[in-house]
Amino acid sequence: MSVVEIIRRSSGKSIDEIAEMIFMKSIEILGGLRRLMEYRNLTWLPSLAESAYAVALRNEALKTHSEIAKELGIAENTVKNILSADEDRVMEYLIGNNMEKPKEHIAGGIAKLAYRALKKEGRI
Repeated sequence: MSVVEIIRRSSGKSIDEIAEMIFMKSIEILGGLRRLMEYRNLTWLPSLAESAYAVALRNEALKTHSEIAKELGIAENTVKNILSADEDRVMEYLIGNNMEKPKEHIAGGIAKLAYRALKKEGRI
C-alpha cells in the first residue's frame, strides 16, 4: 500500500486533487487569472504547478526532497528552493511592501501560502 493510498483514505483526496487545490488557491491569492495576466507573469504557471505538487508531496505524502525531485522530474535543488521559500517575504513582495525581488522561490512561497490557507480553512 502506497502513502498516497493511505492519504486518500484519511483525507478523501489524492495528491493530484490536493496539488490542484493548492494551484487554484495560489491563483486566487494572486488575484485571479485576469490579475495574473495584468502582471504579465503567465510564465509563473508551470512553476506554480511544480510548486503545488512539491508542497503537496512533502506535506501530505511526507516525501523527501529527492523523492519529490524524481517524481516531478526536476532538480533536487529546485525542490529545496520551493520548500524553503519564506512565504511571508514573498507576500510582502507581492503586495508591494518590499519592492526588491526576494531571493526566495516566488512560486514556492505562493504555493506554501495557499497550502497554509487551505489547511486553515479545513479543506485539506
